[in-house]
Amino acid sequence: MTTTRPPALTPAPAATVPCACTPADCRERCAVEVIDGLLRAAGAVRGAEMDALLDLRWLLRRREDPEGVLALFCQLRRSMEERHYLAFYRLRRWLENHCYATVRLCAGGPERVSPVRLDRFCVEAIRGHCLQTALAPGELAGASRVRFHFATLQ
Repeated sequence: MTTTRPPALTPAPAATVPCACTPADCRERCAVEVIDGLLRAAGAVRGAEMDALLDLRWLLRRREDPEGVLALFCQLRRSMEERHYLAFYRLRRWLENHCYATVRLCAGGPERVSPVRLDRFCVEAIRGHCLQTALAPGELAGASRVRFHFATLQ
């Protein structure tokens, strides 16, 4: 009895590959690649946007300032998302997969982990959403503190 092997699958061209951006499948460099694509596109980016994209790229590569990354992302999103929706969708998904928030309701209290959802357009609104997500029903925020973090790379 002979068995035949299925034909080897060849990857589709990059332009047709859907963005499979889930926490399990998200690539570490995806966000930098999206930014590089925006920077390469002729006439796609204005002067101040180019500077901000380069700053965001630098911050993403260093992975040391998640709050700065989110603030810069929100600034760029307000300015560019209408023209570059798909790129900002991919950036948003990448950040949601690679960032999280810790919430401390009072000084010395335990930290609670909250996912970062970028369905708002400024860091303070995102911070408020993370705080609300971490609160139990009927619980008050008090003197809370929300800090953003990058997930550790595997």
